[in-house]
Amino acid sequence: MPDRKIPPEALRAFFERFGTLSAASDVDSLVAMYAPSVMIAGPNGAHVVTPADILRAIPKRKQLLDSAGHRETTLIGCEETPLTDRYSLVRVEWRWRFERAGVESTTITLPSRFIVDCAGDTPRIVLYMNDTDVATVARERGLLPSTA
Repeated sequence: MPDRKIPPEALRAFFERFGTLSAASDVDSLVAMYAPSVMIAGPNGAHVVTPADILRAIPKRKQLLDSAGHRETTLIGCEETPLTDRYSLVRVEWRWRFERAGVESTTITLPSRFIVDCAGDTPRIVLYMNDTDVATVARERGLLPSTA
């Protein structure tokens, strides 16, 4: 089994960078943070995504959130639980701030969970799991039109 190369304290910096790159919609740098195949699991089930899938999804997601008045995302929590010498479960919590003319400023706080491979020179996300996504909550709060 490969030895862990990533110290636990480096995971918070990894996810802070993840948030910064997401805000900038830096798709190439974000894709590099994921393993070549990633499992995405949520309320509607699980599926495997590739770097090409991620490259297509990030700009669409940014456009959607910008239309809701997204201003910033802040990492407010990051907790690691080692699963093996190589893999860790990382629970993170994000605070999303939305501001748009004619709509009261809104903050959404959501948890996410990741399985991260810590055996390489840099961490790599191998699984991303959430109970709900920010777009769903933004729709529920009237920041985005309903899809129904």
